[in-house]
Amino acid sequence: MSGTEARSHSRFPGLSQPGFDLVFGYVYTGLAVNICMAVANAPLMLALVLVRDPAQAWPFFLLISPTVAPSIAAAFAAFEASNAGGTSPFREFWRGWRRCLRPALVVGLATAALALLVGVDLAATAARPAGALLAPVLLVVLAFAIVSAVLVLTGIATRDAAATVSVRALAKASVYLVARRWALGLLTLGTLVGACAFVLAQPVFGPLLGVAPLLFIAFSNSRAVLGSSLGARANDGAAAQR
Repeated sequence: MSGTEARSHSRFPGLSQPGFDLVFGYVYTGLAVNICMAVANAPLMLALVLVRDPAQAWPFFLLISPTVAPSIAAAFAAFEASNAGGTSPFREFWRGWRRCLRPALVVGLATAALALLVGVDLAATAARPAGALLAPVLLVVLAFAIVSAVLVLTGIATRDAAATVSVRALAKASVYLVARRWALGLLTLGTLVGACAFVLAQPVFGPLLGVAPLLFIAFSNSRAVLGSSLGARANDGAAAQR
């Protein structure tokens, strides 16, 4: 055994070289995705640093957040490439950004419009007796839409494996899957809430440290749910052709 190999084994006694490469690859991908997302959402990051109370200015943040959905889709594309053995997460992120920009932007704008409508309704009914009954319903609808949007973004980012699936079909499948597998939807929603909490608590270091691991959990969860559904549909279609 050479001196270099001996030092490697002494530093990581329970980790083989392939295992070390795998861990390093995930860490490198996570850091790259964090940096790319901060750059892609630079106006939003700057506003979070400058605005003292983002919760009070939530309509303004909705107006400057159209880049969030494309950046999430690009992050998912980088994760997909990393799972396939890719070693260039920076390149894969921006390649995914260009490829997913238009459909992801539509998904993001639709979700932001719904969030704005829900926020206005909550503010208008806050002082009324009906507000206590209406608020939970509106929040559930918004959470349902957000989780469905994440599934659609996952499908957009990984559509190379199923190029015949349209965005409209992805949207319909996502709504159905969120209603059917609501427990997994709660997991996705929890990871998104955690990522937002990181960013709001630390607008500078949060995006650079805590976003990518939570997004990877949301991506893996959504990929498994959406992949099983699309795979079942593909098998049904093949059986029907036979």
